[in-house]
Amino acid sequence: MTFASIIRHHHSRPHHRALIARLLMARPMTSLIERDLLGITVPIQPDHSDWVRMWVDPDHKVYSDCGNITAWRGVTWEGDLLWLVRHENKLRGYHSRHTCPFSAIEEAQNAWQERRPVREHWPEIKVLARDLFLGRQRMDVRTEDAHASALCTVGVESFLARVGLGGWRKCSGRTAAILMLIEPQVGFVIFAAQERVNGPLQSILAGQRDLANRTKSRQTV
Repeated sequence: MTFASIIRHHHSRPHHRALIARLLMARPMTSLIERDLLGITVPIQPDHSDWVRMWVDPDHKVYSDCGNITAWRGVTWEGDLLWLVRHENKLRGYHSRHTCPFSAIEEAQNAWQERRPVREHWPEIKVLARDLFLGRQRMDVRTEDAHASALCTVGVESFLARVGLGGWRKCSGRTAAILMLIEPQVGFVIFAAQERVNGPLQSILAGQRDLANRTKSRQTV
């Protein structure tokens, strides 16, 4: 299968053919003419994980030093070249705009490490989201909270665009709680918003204890 036939084979729409051509040209291999002469098969694959619609080149990949993490070169439907980083023990990947695959891997590792302590308090985050939904607590959730949440920017932007909130600046806590029902990872953003408003990690627990005590006091009056 030649370079030209590969592009025709994967998608008939000119826009997607152009994206695949760009992805192929990003390969650190032989020239396009040599690829045609050698008849190299390029199994470009579509990937829609974590709300990011893109094409991924399985043959253009880099491994971490530990061997547990792989970064694949890809291009989004909007034409942005990315690295899709995956850990063999994690269900979710990480999309990085870094041009260097090792920088992309390091960025993903840092994000995963930052998320770990938040996951330990996921039950409390779910309670907070429920309270926001029911109006028991109120707060705004801002763009800065999404960036502080250690979620990948590409994934956040893609999710918001898919749900009709592209270009958002802030929303109510109730709206964020509803979005968490669609995408559970919004819980990281809600947590970041809570920390911005009330301070460090334990503020969630303290706030929920205060709410429970106030509710109990009203019931006993």
